Amino acid sequence: MAAHYSCEIHVPVIFEDDNGELHGNDWARGFMRGMHMRHDGWAELVNDEKYGDSLIPMMILYHEHDQDPKMRPEPITPDKREKVIALMAAGLMNAYEYFRKEREGDLGDRAHKRPNTSKIGRNDPCPCGSGKKYKKCCGGGVVH
Repeated sequence: MAAHYSCEIHVPVIFEDDNGELHGNDWARGFMRGMHMRHDGWAELVNDEKYGDSLIPMMILYHEHDQDPKMRPEPITPDKREKVIALMAAGLMNAYEYFRKEREGDLGDRAHKRPNTSKIGRNDPCPCGSGKKYKKCCGGGVVH
């Protein structure tokens, strides 16, 4: 029997502020909170060579207004924000595709594992580019 795939589209829902601008920070914070709830499963995606970078736009918006100025990315211009939000939507689709393939066994023996790394270590630099250790950044606050 052939597998049946629905044509599901998963995109972030981002509301405009009072000035009609999209920011995406609230959505990114909620997304990252959800990732922290299932840290081990998401860590596999972060370490995947093909799909791992999909989460970087979420991490950028998550840290944009961080209380710790060292965690914040460079200021995001309106043009760059538009690109980050578009990349965030694409990243969400990539994450969906990754987990769909994982559920269906299409990833083989983890053929997309990043070379020379088994997973991002807690003391490794965070892939969001903050310069912080992963455990003090996007990998922090995980309750096991």
